[in-house]
Amino acid sequence: MAVKALRRTWARAVDGRDARALLHLHRELWIDHDGRGGMPASMEDEVWVAYGLMLERQLAHRDGRRVPRGVFEGKLGHVVAELDGRVVGQVEVYLDRFGYQPRTPSVAELRSLIVTEAARGHGVGALLVREVAEASSQRAGDNALVIAEVLARNEALSFYARLGFRTLERLTAITTARPYEGRFSSAPARVEDAMELSILDHQARQRRTAWGDPRFDPPSPAIGGDLVRLIADGIALDDAQRGTEPGRIRDELIVRDRRGRARAAIYLVSAVLGPPFAPVVRAEVARIAADTEDPEAVAAAMAGLSDALERARAVGATQLLVRSAYVDPIGARVAEGEGARAFSWILAAPASTVLRRTAKP
Repeated sequence: MAVKALRRTWARAVDGRDARALLHLHRELWIDHDGRGGMPASMEDEVWVAYGLMLERQLAHRDGRRVPRGVFEGKLGHVVAELDGRVVGQVEVYLDRFGYQPRTPSVAELRSLIVTEAARGHGVGALLVREVAEASSQRAGDNALVIAEVLARNEALSFYARLGFRTLERLTAITTARPYEGRFSSAPARVEDAMELSILDHQARQRRTAWGDPRFDPPSPAIGGDLVRLIADGIALDDAQRGTEPGRIRDELIVRDRRGRARAAIYLVSAVLGPPFAPVVRAEVARIAADTEDPEAVAAAMAGLSDALERARAVGATQLLVRSAYVDPIGARVAEGEGARAFSWILAAPASTVLRRTAKP
């Protein structure tokens, strides 16, 4: 990767000399996110000292494995920006692909983008995003999609809009939910529920495609045995690992009506955050599967969310993050609920658009 200049600014692949600068940037980033309603950062100096030592080990390991001056080591890329010879910004990118069809893009997920406050206004952020977009395109071909999660209370939303990003998903934080008063039952799925879950999942994939999410292959016309087996294996694995770690949940909740029919599914995950965050439980509903045009299915989904919130509280979470497509009516209903607040947005732009919007005049 060639060193590139923009005004007095340069971007390059990270290397072992950057550990101290990265520590300061990460601390600025996560404490700032904490103040904006993100996950709480640790305020203990010893935690950050240990985190700095971990960064040193990671960069030393990376120096020994990656292609010289290359952005990527495996699927993980890492770029820093310098202003007048001083590291003032960084971004990580995770490159993966969630399909096999030629039109399905590789997904370059931006992580931990930060430009130190004193260096803003020099185009550093745009340079960093451009650098990883270009490196991802070179590695994955022209069909690459850049993804970023941005906190709702963050002026960076306008920055991403200028680069051509649009909103794909929302995360909403909830602390209260209406009880479902026996109208539905919600419980962790069993292996024998795999066929019913496959139907709900297949319908959810169809809606995701119709809503314009390009990250995944469109679903096949019919439900295949491979999908049923995959879901059954996932349930068995989640069941085997239940209770193995404090604060950990991996549960597919299946919601049934009074006649025993599966009306919705909720995938609940939680874990205790590690450094540099405070040791709190982060709980998230990663997927909702319910027919958005059926009022009974929508009510079942809301009942499942109520159950998920109670399960999250039982392992120490103080809030539940609910992920949904931006145009999902269920997600909109959750966002409008009592006590709900916008947590973050998942934004996306083709790498080609980012490169065009950040091209030098």
